[in-house]
Amino acid sequence: MLRIISGECKGRLLKTVSGSSTRPTTDRVKESVFSILQLRLPGSSILDLFSGTGNLGLEAMSRGGKDAVFVEKDPGALAVLRENCRTLEYMDTTEILPCDVRKAIPLLSARKRVFDIVFMDPPYSHDLEVPTITALDACHLVKEDGIIVVEHLLLDEQQDSIGSFIRYDLRKYGNTAISLYRKETSKNENSSLSGKF
Repeated sequence: MLRIISGECKGRLLKTVSGSSTRPTTDRVKESVFSILQLRLPGSSILDLFSGTGNLGLEAMSRGGKDAVFVEKDPGALAVLRENCRTLEYMDTTEILPCDVRKAIPLLSARKRVFDIVFMDPPYSHDLEVPTITALDACHLVKEDGIIVVEHLLLDEQQDSIGSFIRYDLRKYGNTAISLYRKETSKNENSSLSGKF
């Protein structure tokens, strides 16, 4: 059972996708991620890639996000995602792109979109993390002080540097891990930013 943990929709249930085609982020992992991001969420623009049910993006909206774009190509997940956005009354502040992430990124770039926070929860063991972050970097979809949050298998070790992004934090939860990336800055800027997390 999925639910919104905090914010204006706290306690509201999210519909899930039957079968094993999607893998929702657990409450434990979600709570940890959002405790890191909580100060950045109010007024932020969210991009939720491989979004499935919209679990992460909708949690961000509940906690003060300004708007969100969800990218999902699976028909079953899309139907659930639309219903979850409608149930939480976020249809006016969210957009759902029913296509592959590789098509969505250049499309958003052509619209001159930029995002404060990007969530990525790609299918495990498909090695989609590096090409996706590389594409986000090349298309300038992440703001200068923006963050990319990647959920992956702990055994699928992620690179510490991808394009202009560096991994500044790694959290482990059993077999699951969360890698957090931001654009590389000078040492002085890094030291001043670290206090925000």
